[in-house]
Amino acid sequence: MSAQGIIYDVIGLGFGPSSLAVAGAFVDGAGRPSAVPLSKILFIEKQEGFGWHPGMLLPGARMQISFLKDLATLRSPQSEITFVSYLHSQNRLLDFINRGSNFPTRKEYSDYLAWAARLVQGKGVTVAYGENVVGVSEKDTKTIEVQSVVLSTGERVARLTKNLIISPGGEPRIPKPLESIQDQGGGRIIHSSTYLMSVEALLQSLQGQNSRERSFRIAVVGSGQSAAEVILELHSRIRSVTHVGEDNYTLDMIIRKGSLKPSDDSPFSNEIFNPDGTDAVFGLQSSSAREHIRREYANTNYGVVNPQTLEQLYEVLYEQKLNDGIHNRTGRLALEASPKVNILPYSKILSADVHSPAGRQGEGNEQPGPITVIMQHTLTHQVYQKLYDAVVCATGYQRKHWPRLLASSNIGKYFDLDSGAQEDVRLTVETDPEERRMTGLMIELVDHIADDEGNSGGGPSTGFSTPITPQSSVEDCFPKRQKTVHISRAYRLLPKPQDSKESFKARIYVQGVAEETHGLSDTLLSVVSVRAGEIVDDICAGLNDEGVPRTP
Repeated sequence: MSAQGIIYDVIGLGFGPSSLAVAGAFVDGAGRPSAVPLSKILFIEKQEGFGWHPGMLLPGARMQISFLKDLATLRSPQSEITFVSYLHSQNRLLDFINRGSNFPTRKEYSDYLAWAARLVQGKGVTVAYGENVVGVSEKDTKTIEVQSVVLSTGERVARLTKNLIISPGGEPRIPKPLESIQDQGGGRIIHSSTYLMSVEALLQSLQGQNSRERSFRIAVVGSGQSAAEVILELHSRIRSVTHVGEDNYTLDMIIRKGSLKPSDDSPFSNEIFNPDGTDAVFGLQSSSAREHIRREYANTNYGVVNPQTLEQLYEVLYEQKLNDGIHNRTGRLALEASPKVNILPYSKILSADVHSPAGRQGEGNEQPGPITVIMQHTLTHQVYQKLYDAVVCATGYQRKHWPRLLASSNIGKYFDLDSGAQEDVRLTVETDPEERRMTGLMIELVDHIADDEGNSGGGPSTGFSTPITPQSSVEDCFPKRQKTVHISRAYRLLPKPQDSKESFKARIYVQGVAEETHGLSDTLLSVVSVRAGEIVDDICAGLNDEGVPRTP
């Protein structure tokens, strides 16, 4: 393993929009006395170059937020990395104004982010592309070692930092019944995050199997914006290559709700994404109150579709009914062949399997058979089966990497994380250190009781009014403890209070995973600029408190 001698002030894991906004905030503040030298800032990114959701850069797809909620404007309108600065540099500012919309296309916003990435690198911020972070560890109480692997060579690299920013983005979430057979599907079970990179090859492979003389059936799982966009893009793509009279495709949209729901982007609801909204959520006195806010405003983001997209999809379904009505009355086919779209409401996937083609077992190069999906109607409880040739899962993302990273290292002990707590971890707001210490003592007491019960055999009574039977345990009386990590308003993870004087002084920040403490906006682009400024200010304050000179 190669070790670099420099101790970085900041290392960021991941270089998507969140980290890019942080890099921009460091660049904007480079001339200040308290600034962090740009040469001591490094980001590590697994991709070979900058990329933002390349699998969903669908033609004509627009952003759901205003261009002013970019990487910097809400933090500093004078910044060099605002969207307006990008437009000006590309000689499109007036054209964008004449366009008359506050919402760029996803394609343009992706280009803006790539432009900003090149700009901050040109200013002196280093990005190590093509490296996968495999671990972190405590070098000493003030320093964290970050271990990564260069994907092209396999070389292992170790770097030291005083501040670590974890920006994991999202890992594609696939329903468990489909995830369990994904490797057997021959590339026919995909997530929407890879849609554009996969769809052409997927459809070609299906057309190459068209010896079965039946139409193909594709499922799109999900009820949100991505699912609606995928079903529309599939419909348009297939419609452009099929001909009247040919066996057609059937596209099923599998949703758990009764119908697709519109997203609430009204001005009053959008205020929940303001920085003041983050302050209000974080300042609530209980997690149940914060959860109430999350549920109340869930329809601004989760499992909902932009009204304009809903109108497009409804128009497709209406035209389908029109064509069917004309055909039934006159016998004439529509002038254009179109795949048939169905929406299957109240549908829950129970299980799935991939079957080998009948009569072809043992052939070395045989294609996998159809994907059998068993579903249940959640209201009538009727169970039924569907066969699909491909499945696209537009089922969102999960953000569980950061607990695994810390729990598997010697840093985890400072946050009460161990290898058994890699999944069941929740964040909670910063509290008084004495309160956190007392909470820790109560947790240790529960664990102590559990240990005693587990090792007592036929020993003395536990003291519960209802004896614990062989079929039950202390976990039934004390529900399984969910690991809790405290977080500050500035997105810094707070180590649990230590009895010894040698506490953990290196700082760890997280981005995009603190929705339960900072509100719905934490996983969205709405707050990246303001959040970046808050993190950078906190890092600079911490370094200055140590008396570290801030000379370039």
